Amino acid sequence: MTLEAALERLGAAAGAATQIGLTDEADGATRVHDAALQRAGFPGSAYVLALAGGTGVGKSSLLNALAGRTVSAVRAVRPTTDAPVGWVAEERLEEVAGLLEWLGVQNIATHADEALGGVVIVDLPDVDSVRLEHRARVDALLPRLDAVAWVVDPEKYDDARLHGYLRDVVPHADRMRFVLNKTDRLTDAQCVEVVNDFRERLATAGIDEARIDAVSSHSGAGIDALRQDLGGLADAKALVTAKLVTDATEATSRLARAVGLDRDGRYRPLLDPRRREEARAEAVSGALALVDPSGLARQMQAAVLGRARRSGGSLLGRVVGLLGWITGQSRRRADPTGYLRDWRRRGSLGRAVNPVQAALVEASSRLPAATRPAAVRTLQPEALEESLSRALDGVARDAAADLLVPGSVLWPIVGVVQLIIGAVFAFAVAWYVTLIVASGQVPVATTEVPLLGPVPLPLLLLAGSILVSAVLGLLLSIHAGWIGRRRGRRVAERVRIAVGEAVAAAGFASLDRFEAARRTIGGMT
Repeated sequence: MTLEAALERLGAAAGAATQIGLTDEADGATRVHDAALQRAGFPGSAYVLALAGGTGVGKSSLLNALAGRTVSAVRAVRPTTDAPVGWVAEERLEEVAGLLEWLGVQNIATHADEALGGVVIVDLPDVDSVRLEHRARVDALLPRLDAVAWVVDPEKYDDARLHGYLRDVVPHADRMRFVLNKTDRLTDAQCVEVVNDFRERLATAGIDEARIDAVSSHSGAGIDALRQDLGGLADAKALVTAKLVTDATEATSRLARAVGLDRDGRYRPLLDPRRREEARAEAVSGALALVDPSGLARQMQAAVLGRARRSGGSLLGRVVGLLGWITGQSRRRADPTGYLRDWRRRGSLGRAVNPVQAALVEASSRLPAATRPAAVRTLQPEALEESLSRALDGVARDAAADLLVPGSVLWPIVGVVQLIIGAVFAFAVAWYVTLIVASGQVPVATTEVPLLGPVPLPLLLLAGSILVSAVLGLLLSIHAGWIGRRRGRRVAERVRIAVGEAVAAAGFASLDRFEAARRTIGGMT
């Protein structure tokens, strides 16, 4: 990967992390990005090598031995380097002055050794110093340096603090070397044993095939070979670029881990699609419980039946329906529009919001503990309750046309038939009244009916009109009920669609943005 591509990806990842509330992580990545840009912008072909290590391992003595003179002070009592000391080829001083200023290296010594012209050596304060400002300087400076030579001695090469420090910089192993100083205190066999043991400990820390130079700044053993090796490294620009690419790649990887992306680079959504659909379905069911499609259908059915009876019912049914309409009783029992509009009286929207919130909490639980609190603040349904309220109010408004009580061309026809039947009924009643008044003096026609024999015609007309009117009334009720249920189902479907869209737009919008950011951070867009 080129440096430009690595920095572009890191910048995009940092921007994505900022958008989802991971500001601390994004700030760290931005610092790496900006530092890489600055380092790449300095002219020259020299690279910067740090001499790092613990107290008393002889870093300053090593630098002085490489220089052949005193560059960094060596003290008899608790020797330490208070501030970074730079050692630069005199002919390159002007070339690297801006770089050293950016690094904060103010103590600078020059040399005329052509063998080390391509390297700027910086003697750092001790990484295990009891003075906190020393450690702070090292922590701030090490990430900006191009390469590091870790200096140890036979007594401190297995220091736990050093190896803990090294585990954090394993990605830069290719730009690290290790210098075992003070070998004049060891026999040849002991030196080989210490080097091998040191190599094994480095491998345990994650640094395989470490480069270890065994030297003695006191006797000069190995110094010339180390000097030639440092000055004879491959193209410094390539080394610097490779280091910056590693910085950017590792910073991007840290962001990826912060948003729960696996090291294998595979993208897995925080919330399983089936779990998400389950939460959406629960939210829709909760909203439908407030709308109460069954109750709405009953209201619609009653309203349609009331109109059907007023236009197609029996004479008695029309009178009862008219009285109910005049008194407002029928409107109170059958007001589908008002029933839908009053959905708030049937409960709280919590039953629709809670399933979405639970799903988002479940999604955030799959993130690392360090970034989970920030993610929980980001993964919140955006005014979901308000959005659902608007959706249901919108359904109540837009469904008004569906809730208008429809008519039917059949009902007036049925009404005419019912009037005829009513007239037949009245005629039969009048006939019976006449028979009663006449005290049996008026002859009565009969009709043969199977199983019953001869039946008086007035009774047949009376019973027949009642039966036919009842059948027509039943058919009218069935037809009205079918229309009411169909309209109720239509409104229920409107609710399902509207609530589903509200849940997707407001409930899971924050999760969608978070997932989009994760894909950007993982380089998957």
